[in-house]
Amino acid sequence: MRDTLLAAGIGGAVGTGARVALSLAAVNLLPDAAFIATFAANVIGAALIGYLATRALPPVASALLITGFCGGFTTFSLFSLEALMLLERSIFAGLAYGAVSLVVWIGSVALGYRLGCRPSTR
Repeated sequence: MRDTLLAAGIGGAVGTGARVALSLAAVNLLPDAAFIATFAANVIGAALIGYLATRALPPVASALLITGFCGGFTTFSLFSLEALMLLERSIFAGLAYGAVSLVVWIGSVALGYRLGCRPSTR
């Protein structure tokens, strides 16, 4: 268990570092379209996690690459894999998972944004 946690932490640090590097490069190259880095990270991460899910990885390697690296590089990759797996079982379940997730995530962002924008009562 300790090795798996360590592997996930190392993978997450590397994935997060790669994501920051991609974002910084996008800001420097395309200041008005830096959001493209997020789109690219999500596309790359989703493709990578889809590929890695087809490999017979040992638990430590899975923690390093899938949970750690892909999780640090993008949170969208695991969601994409889960949605695909649900779609393979049931189109309704996969579409419902995607729709509910999107609505809840946007709602959560909106709630956090509104809470963050509230004037301080101090």
